[in-house]
Amino acid sequence: MKYDDIIIGGGLSGLLCAISLAEKGRKCLIISQGQSTLNFSSGSFEFINTEEGEDFEHAIAALPSRHPYQKIGVDRLPRLRTSVAGLLDRAGIRTVGENERNHLRITPFGALKQTWLSLAEMTHFQKDELLGRVLVVDIRGFLDFNASFIASSLGQMGIQADTCEVYVHETERLRDNASEFRSANIARVFNGYTIDRLACAINEKATDVDFILLPAVFGLDKEEPARRMLEKLNKPAAFIPTMSPSVPGIRLQRLLKQRFISLGGMFLSADTVCGGEIVDGRLVSVRALNHGDTRFEAENFIFACGSFFSNGLKATQDKIYEPILGLDVDYEGGHGEWFAPDVYAEQPYMSFGVRTDKRLNVSLDGKTLENAYAVGQLLSGASPIKSGCTGGVSAVSAVYAADIILNQQ
Repeated sequence: MKYDDIIIGGGLSGLLCAISLAEKGRKCLIISQGQSTLNFSSGSFEFINTEEGEDFEHAIAALPSRHPYQKIGVDRLPRLRTSVAGLLDRAGIRTVGENERNHLRITPFGALKQTWLSLAEMTHFQKDELLGRVLVVDIRGFLDFNASFIASSLGQMGIQADTCEVYVHETERLRDNASEFRSANIARVFNGYTIDRLACAINEKATDVDFILLPAVFGLDKEEPARRMLEKLNKPAAFIPTMSPSVPGIRLQRLLKQRFISLGGMFLSADTVCGGEIVDGRLVSVRALNHGDTRFEAENFIFACGSFFSNGLKATQDKIYEPILGLDVDYEGGHGEWFAPDVYAEQPYMSFGVRTDKRLNVSLDGKTLENAYAVGQLLSGASPIKSGCTGGVSAVSAVYAADIILNQQ
């Protein structure tokens, strides 16, 4: 089977890279081993932590030279961020956010967190736009969203927050089976008149507030149910992500996958790439576990496999390694040096990843594979928790790799 480009990994970076290539008429295949971390997404993408009022470029200038942003080039990042927003929009994903600075969102624990892009229906505001009196809405019996905890956290920041509990008949039936009373199951119930009835129940309790906050359990396949919910409320409102599974994250995954397939892309799911053939410094084909001796050939290969959580990297007591080809990996020290004693501190292993050059080409035994690239959380040097760059690295590295491939044609 011959393709122009094969992308290994079907998460955010893999899908954005594949869509970028497919939009230009490239014949692309995604091989995905299973559920991506998009399904746990908050509905927001972080780019980098900044000081109050600071723009992205000032914060990026302080990053170490091995960070993916530095390899890509600070001057390219504004254009790549714009490209990412456009890709999402063409996939039917409405976002809000500025190209040069962060806004604030509210986490499932009620904390304020900096972020770059958010789905349009999620909370988003600047520091000087803090909400007035807030009503945090809880759905009776839903354990993955703690309205009281969120209200308490907001109260500690000077935001007056009250709570209320609502229900409709359809959600009450789900409570008979606790395993089905999760955000994804609830989202299947909230359509049409069920949303209208829930909105009426909320409006009755929201007569003396300035803003309403709800759990993000609307719109599993498309945005319309979430938008309808907000339109039916009598006060301004927005959604807060719940504990996983994440309805906004599942929707992101589905819409991006649909966009890729609509462009003629092939998506091979529930399969694992288990090896490849290298000839004269080029990767010419890969094999997949469920396809026996079938060779998947392509001009270019993009490794978008994620980090340890997604099995893009693995570890033994002696080493960190990339399991498909044994690509060169950047890591330091022995096993005991991969972790910090303080569990809340930045952990050294978080910066481990596949070694690349400035074009994001990978290497094997010190030799560059000129048609193979790494993107996303597989890249070394990111330290995503410390620098707050998880979504940004995944998104802009994917588009950057696609640009390099397209400019070679």
